[in-house]
Amino acid sequence: MIKVYLDTQYPKNLAVALDQLHQMQHPKEFEIIRSSNFEEADSQSVVFLFDRTKQGIDLITEKHFEEGYRVFAFKSRLVPKVDVFQLSLSVLALWPKIMHTIKSENDPFVFIYKYSTNTLKKIK
Repeated sequence: MIKVYLDTQYPKNLAVALDQLHQMQHPKEFEIIRSSNFEEADSQSVVFLFDRTKQGIDLITEKHFEEGYRVFAFKSRLVPKVDVFQLSLSVLALWPKIMHTIKSENDPFVFIYKYSTNTLKKIK
């Protein structure tokens, strides 16, 4: 089972909704965990972070990539204040692409996404 960690900056209700969706999946392929502690994560784990840089990726995102994680980063610096409703809608709209990416890419990676886009952009 693949563990998907959502940083605590992501809304709790989003993590609950994603987890409930995957509770209906048989066999269950994903475990959704909302935490800022990724110590129990392994090389197959996926992390969702906030990336606060305008260009490129920030140091935290880079470190997670270097440690072997597969990373999806929301570019939050591009908006003055994060609207958790819009963020949740964006993640839910991208979720089928995210699941496909997780299943097809086994090596560490960094994908970024923004509000109201239906695209994931591979950075690394």
